[in-house]
Amino acid sequence: MLNLNKFANQKGWGIRQATLIFCFLYCSSVFAEGLYKYAAIEHLFEQKVGIIVLNAVYKKLDFKIEVSALPAKRAQLEASTGMLDGEVMRIWSYGEQNPQLIRVPTPYYSLNTTAFYLSERSLAITTLSDLQRYKLVVVRGVKHTADITANHNHVEQLNSTDKLLSFVHRGRADVALTNKVDGLIASKRLKLNQQLAHSAPLAVFPLYHYIHEREQHLVAKVDEMIQTMLSSGELAQVIEQAEQQVLNAIH
Repeated sequence: MLNLNKFANQKGWGIRQATLIFCFLYCSSVFAEGLYKYAAIEHLFEQKVGIIVLNAVYKKLDFKIEVSALPAKRAQLEASTGMLDGEVMRIWSYGEQNPQLIRVPTPYYSLNTTAFYLSERSLAITTLSDLQRYKLVVVRGVKHTADITANHNHVEQLNSTDKLLSFVHRGRADVALTNKVDGLIASKRLKLNQQLAHSAPLAVFPLYHYIHEREQHLVAKVDEMIQTMLSSGELAQVIEQAEQQVLNAIH
């Protein structure tokens, strides 16, 4: 004889299981709705500052962000293919080469491309054209130095600013090109600040937040918030605090 009570219990348990699973999935989707995942280029000063500043921008929109620090090429791959929701910051031309990523129109930070070289050589570098006569090293996948050296015959790509400066120190390259603050921090960390000199900034690049086209509904909201914070002076305050925070973490 069929045990109806047992069947009823099993059926009831199945319904309860299904209800619990549905509630779990629904709640997870609700909690995750305001979370966006971005890439940043690892080890670079301006990117670390950008992470802090962008967190402040999204917090004012009641959104959360999660940032993965990656090598530049991998960051580009994961952002452009939609594995992540975009990138924390890149220069203008990055958007021209990655149409899947939408540039938030208002820049919120900038970097200075600067030449670092051995002090004893006293190289005369005041303009970008002066670089043509030298052997250069740049960080692989970083767009501002890639653009500047695109037509240069003697360029080697390395994985970090530390390696750039070590190359120059050992005489394997004449000039390392990087963001000024990033180069100064690396030279101090390597205890090469007495052996290395640097030029005045050779180029200034505004930095923009990039969002994958899948999340294009965010672009106008984020841009409006950046403009609001810029107009009120709050953005400058957040940037100053972020720079100090990154510097304190390094020392």
